[in-house]
Amino acid sequence: MRFQIKKVPAVAILALAISSPSTRADWTSFRSGGDSKVESELPSHWSAEKGIAWQQELIGYGQSTPVILGDDVFVISVEGLMKDNCVVQCFNLKTGEEKWHHSIEAANKGPSTYSASRAAPTPVVDQTAIYAFFESGDVVALDHAGKQLWHRDLTKDYGQFENNHGLGASPTQTSELVLINVEHKGPSYLVAIDKQTGETRWKVDRGSSSSWASPIVVNHQGKEQAVVSSGGSVTAYDTKTGATAWTIDGIEGNSVPSPTLVGSKLFVGARLPEFAEDGAIRSNCCIDLDKFVDGKPEIVWRAEKAISDYASPVVCDGKSFFVNKAGVLFCLETETGNVLYAERLGTSCWGTPIVAKDLVYFFGKDGKTQVVRAGSAFEVVASNDLWDRANAPKPLTYVESTRGGTEHSEASSEGASSGQAGSPSGSPSGSPSGSPSGSPSGSPSGRRGAGMMSALMKGDANGDGILQSDEMSADFKPMLVRIDTNADGSLDQAELKAMADSFAARRADSQSSARDPIVYGAAASDGKIIIRTGTRLYCIQ
Repeated sequence: MRFQIKKVPAVAILALAISSPSTRADWTSFRSGGDSKVESELPSHWSAEKGIAWQQELIGYGQSTPVILGDDVFVISVEGLMKDNCVVQCFNLKTGEEKWHHSIEAANKGPSTYSASRAAPTPVVDQTAIYAFFESGDVVALDHAGKQLWHRDLTKDYGQFENNHGLGASPTQTSELVLINVEHKGPSYLVAIDKQTGETRWKVDRGSSSSWASPIVVNHQGKEQAVVSSGGSVTAYDTKTGATAWTIDGIEGNSVPSPTLVGSKLFVGARLPEFAEDGAIRSNCCIDLDKFVDGKPEIVWRAEKAISDYASPVVCDGKSFFVNKAGVLFCLETETGNVLYAERLGTSCWGTPIVAKDLVYFFGKDGKTQVVRAGSAFEVVASNDLWDRANAPKPLTYVESTRGGTEHSEASSEGASSGQAGSPSGSPSGSPSGSPSGSPSGSPSGRRGAGMMSALMKGDANGDGILQSDEMSADFKPMLVRIDTNADGSLDQAELKAMADSFAARRADSQSSARDPIVYGAAASDGKIIIRTGTRLYCIQ
């Protein structure tokens, strides 16, 4: 069967409805608009045997989070070995039953594998429609009954996407517009699409880079702006015209986490860039939108140790929380940036946490959710497993393609029951197969190091096997100082080989550990938490 529903007894649902007041609070976009917060209480204890109201197997595979409006849960996926179809599904929040699904043929197709994004951008929804963007370039608007209102292909209008690992930036919205940041190796841009017509209202160019960070809409002091933290800068654009309001440069590593707004404070998350050492990068920071210096908002503090590799930062009760890829949780004072503690969560998070009252929910990719109280000391309120670690749920219908086009069953793949994963949507865990042309002698035979070298050596214009600064892509240049061991401003064969070997070693287990079940994210509404893996939805109640 394609769909499976696990239900709690009707009597239990009725009792819950009688004893608990309504806690309705819709979750209409990625991270609920940017703060990942709900005002109501959420369940804090559950297990594979208790507290899961329902679960549903999805069509295809997806790495985005659900969105919720009223009693409707919307989620997107890609279906087929070559990501042949883009699918939007709608489920009943209370029962988990599918209300409808809509499928369109993808404008551009590619192998459905762990090393590239699969329905990674989270859609947005309003009272009129749901608006979904796929890494194929397709953007579609559907009404709440699943009827298509309009559809367009961004690659047809603005050129093919050039990115080894696909796209993952989620759209954001205003009352009239859907805003999409398309950042890749080719000509990149932020585009504002009219919700009613699907036509472009405005489009601004952005620098080419590999980035999966999502924009947010900020309403501050009577101004509505789209804020993009990506590509080494944080920039605000007027949502009506696309005009640049301000830019802060020198924010290295902000390619995956998205900014978080709480009051007038903007919290910027950034990864530790390739080959950087702890403490060398201070891009995780707090920006005060009320204080401007030389035409740009002031950076109040910079974190010297805190890092946001995948999950975006969140704020609760005067504390800001950053999680690195090893699952180390950094708790900082919001006003000063002083570190209150740094503790291991015991799980690695790809999805952004959810804040509810004085609790912060950290959703581990292995199905473990750590519920932490937002105090000055580390306090785990509950540790909840979504599935039995020894018998993790395997995809029922989804099969992964190989780059040769053949099928690879996730149900039988190594690591399918481990609940572990190596890289989030779009992050550079894998590379194209095949030996790179022009790669330095002795470069690693593994695809990860070789693929990186292949991409880099395309810039070797004179074919001398040495990369000069002006032969490097803009997103790679910041790494030069960390790799150029002889400080001559270029990378020779030995430096390139050392870099490639290091890159490959750190990603050696990515293939075996990057298959479903993986928790990609969660949404919350009406006292319920909806958790999404690659092929399944869970409702915690």
